[in-house]
Amino acid sequence: MPLPKEILQHYWGYADFRNPQEEIIDAVLEGKDTLAILPTGGGKSLCYQIPALILEGMTLVISPLIALMQDQVNNLNAREIGAELITSQLSQDEIAKVLARCALGKVKLLYVAPERLQSKSFMMILDNLPIQLIAVDEAHCIAQWGHDFRPAYKKIHLIRERFPKANLLALTATAPPKTLEEIIDSLELNSPQVFKNSLKRKNLIYKVIQSQNELDDLEYELKKNPGAGLVFCRSRKQTYEIAQFLLSKGLNADFFHARLPKDEKKTKQESWTASPDQIMVATNAFGMGIDKPDVRTVVHMDFPSSLEAYIQEAGRAGRDEKKSEAVLFLQPHAVEEAEKMFKSSLPSREEFDYIERMFYNYFEIGENERPVEKREFSWFDFIQKFNLNKNKAQRTLFFLERKEVITFQDRSAQSGVQVYVNPRNLPSSSSLSSKIIDSLVRRYPGILGQEMRINEYLIARDLQESAKNIRIELHKLNEAGYLNYRTKDIQLVDFLRPRESNFVRNTLWKEFEAYQISQWKKLQDMIFYTIQTEVCREKLILRYFGESPKEKCGACDVCKKEATLPFDSNQILEYLDDSPKSIQQILLIFSRYPKEIILESLELLNDEEKIDNSNLDIIRKI
Repeated sequence: MPLPKEILQHYWGYADFRNPQEEIIDAVLEGKDTLAILPTGGGKSLCYQIPALILEGMTLVISPLIALMQDQVNNLNAREIGAELITSQLSQDEIAKVLARCALGKVKLLYVAPERLQSKSFMMILDNLPIQLIAVDEAHCIAQWGHDFRPAYKKIHLIRERFPKANLLALTATAPPKTLEEIIDSLELNSPQVFKNSLKRKNLIYKVIQSQNELDDLEYELKKNPGAGLVFCRSRKQTYEIAQFLLSKGLNADFFHARLPKDEKKTKQESWTASPDQIMVATNAFGMGIDKPDVRTVVHMDFPSSLEAYIQEAGRAGRDEKKSEAVLFLQPHAVEEAEKMFKSSLPSREEFDYIERMFYNYFEIGENERPVEKREFSWFDFIQKFNLNKNKAQRTLFFLERKEVITFQDRSAQSGVQVYVNPRNLPSSSSLSSKIIDSLVRRYPGILGQEMRINEYLIARDLQESAKNIRIELHKLNEAGYLNYRTKDIQLVDFLRPRESNFVRNTLWKEFEAYQISQWKKLQDMIFYTIQTEVCREKLILRYFGESPKEKCGACDVCKKEATLPFDSNQILEYLDDSPKSIQQILLIFSRYPKEIILESLELLNDEEKIDNSNLDIIRKI
């Protein structure tokens, strides 16, 4: 049997493991249930990939992220290691080929999403495979009140009944004490060996910046710390606008969000991963499972929902162990806006009850009835028909999915459209309706004769409209008979329980209320981290995740404020001796000092008439 270090050297070219990788691998090879909590970039995947190559049978890897699975399978195959994944994107023939390779012993690691394990036919096929190790990645998804809960994770323990000799390895980057307990209980780990590495990363600097002009401050931060970066923001519109701003300032920038076409997403991800200096402006749909070690800066323009979510995202910086920064902008009124947004999407008990009743009325399902077959469900139609608040409706129904009352299944990744009228025959060519039909005909040749998959976002970009307005107009055109529009928001609903109104209104309402209180507390913890200016940022984070740090980091904005060196404004005058300089140039050359101190010094020098800042550049007066 080859030794773990020999495998590491042969396939990955490393001489030694990081702490505590070797201990985790030894525990796994000894057949022990194991829980490993390693920070982002800590090398979690090697903890099951190396045992998979040593053990005689197969390793089943359960992961919630297609991008992560695909990335790992590609990397393993490039090293001539047999690895496959099964996702909803594969056809039945493709899945059959993967399973045939597994049966022939050509696959050492098989990656699947947790939902796949709920298929009885798939589980029957797994019964015939020699599975010796089950690895559960992103194990925090099992936590009911966590930020990334996936209901299917609650069923993973059932697979152990089919493979009693296989031990289980659970892995995650972050787990507060309560989440750690829930992982152990829910996966039914048997006397597990627990390895918990500190979240402390000496190369990663945490900063919160109070910003009056976040775009200028963003430009400054990215230029001060050159290299690849990630900028997270809340809306799809922001991703485009901020990327355009950065491009106008000479930075290599692009944007990303969930509504982009699949091919465009892939191209953007590959371009960013390969680039040494590209800044990706994205919603949090980007970056999960993307392995890019040289990210120098991760910026959050808005509050993340929790410290768990923030550390997951910020932790993508500096995985090469070189100096990197995690920056969070605190804009005026940001706290009030974050709290208002949370509360505005929170249904009252009456609204919760009404949404649940209307949901069953939508399908004409009576009390104690449970449809056997799946039913088609349109979010747009449901919300319009009953005049509902979209966010409140989604919170309510997604909670019912969490509690396994119902489950949603995507029917299509894209909407379908067939156009029945030539745009030249429309009465007005200047109306939005005509422009949409014209764009459809030009962008999708053949759409006049058959239904084609379309992306509303691309049409919106063509016409400089919001995607929401495009969808509304497409529904109107559908009703008027100009085209057939099958929106992608149509999903299949599977009813797991009969309609039980009293159970939902009473028992589940109490659980829903408790869940919202827990989410509110997480937001308040995030807000406190951001607005407080007395405790070292890193110390606060480590305490939240159950550690007891004794020393301050010495590098975050709070620590730097305490240790600020006195600044002599004559340094600015000396810098201006040879030529005029812009404010950005001055700020960058003195970036080791807080920005506010440099700006105050410039004001003072201007008041003393030692400099002239009346033009774009600042000059020294003689």
